Amino acid sequence: MKIEEGTVVGLNDNGLVDVKVGRHSDCISCGACDGAQHIVVQALNPVGAKVGQHVKFEMREVNIVIGAFVCFIMPLLVAAAGVFIGRMIAQSQALDVVNLEIAGGIIGFLIGVVGVKLFDRKITNDANARPKIVEVVQGR
Repeated sequence: MKIEEGTVVGLNDNGLVDVKVGRHSDCISCGACDGAQHIVVQALNPVGAKVGQHVKFEMREVNIVIGAFVCFIMPLLVAAAGVFIGRMIAQSQALDVVNLEIAGGIIGFLIGVVGVKLFDRKITNDANARPKIVEVVQGR
């Protein structure tokens, strides 16, 4: 588990809170965000933190790794499989290999993008995948 700190900036009706987190080395090296100075994450709030309180929350590192794989690597692997399948079909049917490889790669990539979207929907509704507040930091 990875422990992070942030400030509660909002309470949601669904029992989650918005936590504003300063960028750290992981975020800076990723570069996926638009350069925002702070990131807001939604976290479970079992400790009853209130707006303005500084909190510690935990994130499961395995979720970060799986998310990165699904978003960045999986679509490329599926596209490569599409190229391979396109090549096999072209060779078995005596068709133009290059065109079917390109078509297979595009179709495979689109299937990969749909897979990312489905993964996003699944993980959005999974309470175990969400960050969870573990304590309110006193003296801040």
